[in-house]
Amino acid sequence: MQSIFETVLPIFGLILCGYLVGRGRWMSEEAVKGLNTFVFYFAVPALLFRSMARGLGPVEFSIVGAYMGAVLLTFVLAFGVSRLLFRTDIAERTLFGMGSIYSNTVLLGIPLIFTALGEAGGVQLMLIITVHSIMVFPLVTVLIEFGLGAGQGWRSLAVNTGKSLALNPIILSLAAGIAFGATGFTLPSPIDRFTSLLGAAAPPCALFALGASLTSFTIAGDVKETLGIVIMKLLVHPAIMAVMALYVFALPPLAAAVAILTAAIPSGANVFIMARHYNIYLGRSASAVLISTAVSVVTLSILLAVLKDWLAQA
Repeated sequence: MQSIFETVLPIFGLILCGYLVGRGRWMSEEAVKGLNTFVFYFAVPALLFRSMARGLGPVEFSIVGAYMGAVLLTFVLAFGVSRLLFRTDIAERTLFGMGSIYSNTVLLGIPLIFTALGEAGGVQLMLIITVHSIMVFPLVTVLIEFGLGAGQGWRSLAVNTGKSLALNPIILSLAAGIAFGATGFTLPSPIDRFTSLLGAAAPPCALFALGASLTSFTIAGDVKETLGIVIMKLLVHPAIMAVMALYVFALPPLAAAVAILTAAIPSGANVFIMARHYNIYLGRSASAVLISTAVSVVTLSILLAVLKDWLAQA
């Protein structure tokens, strides 16, 4: 357990530092946005590109099927729970479902997986990230548009969704890294060193930026419904993921651990961003991001301890 605390406490310590700085107004809102821009457009893409460009190594591609299978099952379950327990409309049910399945894979998942499970685990995470947004965002967008009866039109919706995904720096860096790694060439020394230096800033800056960004979220809306999202995200989603990884797809231990740990990561800010885009479900989505991140200090520590012990015996 001591080794788990040595892994988890520094990670959440960085988040806490960012939160205190943001709460104390030691960084302006524009400065926090600038840090997020650096993380999302420069540091994380450099880390992902270098990891993939050096070659995939032993990769369990079935992790994609296991993870997305768990995502879809959890989403359907959350959609039904939201309807039966909270009497929400289709758009609100969709955001309830998104909060239940959309992990903060970039700002928290990447630092956590790379730190706790090493680069071999990080490569498995890359496969999840590659398909995660590509599948979730179109599904959520279509359902919200349908629920709101928006007049954008399916063709325009498909074009706009495709454009946003095609220009996503995370997806672009992964694709470029995979393409270069497939050539069998070695990264030129200056490029390797450059991406190494830039990518090394990704974990600490991402965690600090996450903490600073949390100050913009407040607890509002229906607390019971928010807690429903938190329970679905931190407990139900990883439980379904464990069944899919261990029994349905029978993933190797490391891949299974990465999939389960990724599913247990709290809700990402994109849930709130999607809610803000449509100007619905704002209080509940913001509360879910804040509360799930706070509670995950405990849940992720316990889960990581269990997974570490299981990996050591596997």
